[in-house]
Amino acid sequence: MRDGLLAAAVVGLLYLPFLHDGRIPIGSLGTYVHSFWFNDPVFAALARVLAPELAAGFAVLAGILTAIWLRKKSVLASDAFAWPMAASLLCAPVVYPWYLLWLLPFLRSASTLPIIIWTVSIIPTYYVWHLRALGRPWLVPSWIMLLEYGSVGLAAAIIWLCRGREPGHAGALY
Repeated sequence: MRDGLLAAAVVGLLYLPFLHDGRIPIGSLGTYVHSFWFNDPVFAALARVLAPELAAGFAVLAGILTAIWLRKKSVLASDAFAWPMAASLLCAPVVYPWYLLWLLPFLRSASTLPIIIWTVSIIPTYYVWHLRALGRPWLVPSWIMLLEYGSVGLAAAIIWLCRGREPGHAGALY
């Protein structure tokens, strides 16, 4: 708690010189959250009922809450760092395949199998470049999203259902 408050204070102090009329300049972040959506089923669903800024805040909150949950369970293994980042990405307005590259150093155990599957199942999203060359809109077809997120969900469900059957829960999600 102390470290989090200290980090917030440092960031706040660093922004003080840039305050203008009581507003913090955030550059193009607003445009990004409003205009640049790609491969974002969770964010798109949230943005239907919330303002895009709140939906983006939810993505950050998902990562923070996942980190808090893992910390309360005393999970300190290096592969546990992948889960908060993956939770934030899952809820983000843009999920490009190369965003998942940041997770690769942390994917070192069976507990991260759904994320490992995601790093592979996201590859078909590159098909949008072909569609764009044909004059189609910059959208991931629903069959690709179903393949991508369905395979991740299926892997997570199988692990969750099998977690009590293995001694020591070696392959279980945290």
